[in-house]
Amino acid sequence: MKQILILITVLIVGCNTVSNNDYEANKMLAEKWVKAFETNNLNLWKEVVSEDLTDIAPLYGMGQVDYEQSLQIAEFYVGNYINVKFNDAIWLPGIDQNTLKPDGSVRAYGSWTGESISTGRTFKITSYHNFGFKDGKIITTGEYFDATGMVNAVGPVQRNVVVATLKIKEGNYEKVQEMLDLEEGLKTTRNYDGCTHLESFFNKESGMYFIIEHWESFEKYDAYLNWRLTEDPSKLAQKLSSLLVGGESGLKPYNNNIGYNFY
Repeated sequence: MKQILILITVLIVGCNTVSNNDYEANKMLAEKWVKAFETNNLNLWKEVVSEDLTDIAPLYGMGQVDYEQSLQIAEFYVGNYINVKFNDAIWLPGIDQNTLKPDGSVRAYGSWTGESISTGRTFKITSYHNFGFKDGKIITTGEYFDATGMVNAVGPVQRNVVVATLKIKEGNYEKVQEMLDLEEGLKTTRNYDGCTHLESFFNKESGMYFIIEHWESFEKYDAYLNWRLTEDPSKLAQKLSSLLVGGESGLKPYNNNIGYNFY
């Protein structure tokens, strides 16, 4: 019996030792991944990341991406920000969801700071990251922070803002909102090339629905508007017009706005 207990103890200690060794080695790889952004060294990122990578991207609407898409995201950050630092980092071993034991994966909490090259404005944002490993490379990653908010916070003071208004017939607000909430509605607008973000709301007193859109350029907005009015297979604009005062004239976009500021 004593020999059995000793054997079990040895096995447990041995397994924990392997897990600890795996964790420490993998943590070093994850730290190199962080260092790639801190030193603007894309080659370091490529050194530690597997080409079989699957990544949960932080950018709105992207979800899970592959190696090439994740590389493009990394290129964006490395090419557009300097003085980047991962501050107050807390590194923890990952846990197998089935056994609830360390599995060699790595988790990290901290806050990123840095400076936009184009505007000189700085950012600070809290984040959470997880890393999985295979054959000495990072095979899975997940980045969880408000990437869109970060980009907007350091973006140019002059922004290309479009304000679209919909004069809704009385009693039809719910129908309009339901249509705009469909996948082909404002989600498609938000994900169209050049749209950085948008917000919307309804004013009960006036019966007016407002859509505030931010675009990389008014030219890209014009391309979107032309697509929405002439090529959109969902015919959303045409369907909405029957619910608006004045039909098609009930939808009015105001673009080419200038003098954007925020305080």
